[in-house]
Amino acid sequence: MLIIKCKICGGSGSVQPAGSFGIFGDNRKPCPSCKGAGELDLNVPQERLTTCKFCGGRGIIRSIDLAIFAATGTVCPTCKGLGVLERPQIGAEKMTVAKADQEGPSRPHEPQYDIAISFAGEDRSIVHHYAEDIKTKGLNIFYADFEEVDLWGTNLYDTLDTVYRLKARYCVMFLSKHYAAKVWTNHERQSAQARALTENKEYILPVKLDNTEVPGVLPTIVYLDYVKIGHAGLVKATLEKLSRHRSKKAE
Repeated sequence: MLIIKCKICGGSGSVQPAGSFGIFGDNRKPCPSCKGAGELDLNVPQERLTTCKFCGGRGIIRSIDLAIFAATGTVCPTCKGLGVLERPQIGAEKMTVAKADQEGPSRPHEPQYDIAISFAGEDRSIVHHYAEDIKTKGLNIFYADFEEVDLWGTNLYDTLDTVYRLKARYCVMFLSKHYAAKVWTNHERQSAQARALTENKEYILPVKLDNTEVPGVLPTIVYLDYVKIGHAGLVKATLEKLSRHRSKKAE
């Protein structure tokens, strides 16, 4: 799992007030950026993290019955989807990283991508055209075909979970008979659903390429019909969605 160090607290989970001594001083205060979660740089041996005993650091529980899990996308009740909870004993004392703020988002940092695109390879001709167009409009997107060098050598299972659960503002999901049958798209969908359930707000933006019902995608989520809206309409809708989001954030 990719761990991102908080720029304010440096991964300690706390910001030091003036006059305090060391990161373990009695006067430490929770970092306003990471909410005390203290995400760490795994390259620093003495600060390696242990992970949630329920979810193994992924933020979601793996059900023995995969069929049930696929349908529910259960979120870990302990870490609320954040994943990492505590770090091991350092010296004579053990530092426990605070749980995610019960009323705040599960992501303690700003999304890296405006859009993360989830699709099946068989639908690449449609998706690639869409990805190229919205990228030229200035959006920062995650589209696997554009990320080959960055993905090279990574643990794809963990990397994709991090992207679809933590790193994007929205996930545009191209649903089709091919999407429903793929192992990797199922993995991406579960990670995106864990994020949506944790934050309890719109995150998944479904685009239907055919009438296939994808397990786990609720029929109550409003979708766009690609056959009706077309390529130009989908690009326009995406730009409007991001524009409205930015306007609300600026208010």
